[in-house]
Amino acid sequence: MKDRTNMQLGLTEKRCVTVADREGLCQARGAVRNMLEAIGISSEVILAQLLTIVDELGNNILRHGGRGRLCIATARAAGRTGFRITAEDRGAGITDLPKALTPGYSEDKGMGMGLNLLRAISDDIVIANQLTGGAVIEVWKWI
Repeated sequence: MKDRTNMQLGLTEKRCVTVADREGLCQARGAVRNMLEAIGISSEVILAQLLTIVDELGNNILRHGGRGRLCIATARAAGRTGFRITAEDRGAGITDLPKALTPGYSEDKGMGMGLNLLRAISDDIVIANQLTGGAVIEVWKWI
């Protein structure tokens, strides 16, 4: 559902976690599990997709920014539930976005598949560098 700007989105719940180490990443994963349980979703496939998004974003925070924040929110629109997962860090930002979206390209000797994986399993992704340094990545997954 790429046209989220044309819909009325009602965020129903939001949890933010500081990611400065693996503990923060574990807290974010727990938040996803709790939020899915609260809305009665028990699909292992959806859980795996959301946890993969959180892992990719959280690991990018740790690798490129050292510290940042993950926010997970649920939304209701047009009878569907969506998850908005936002990652924010204060690293160097993404120097060349088109290159960063090329499979196999990595700025730090990683596999270079993270952003492409996010694009493949999400419904929408917005990537922006911040003027003060770092990047913000917003990922939407509708279930």
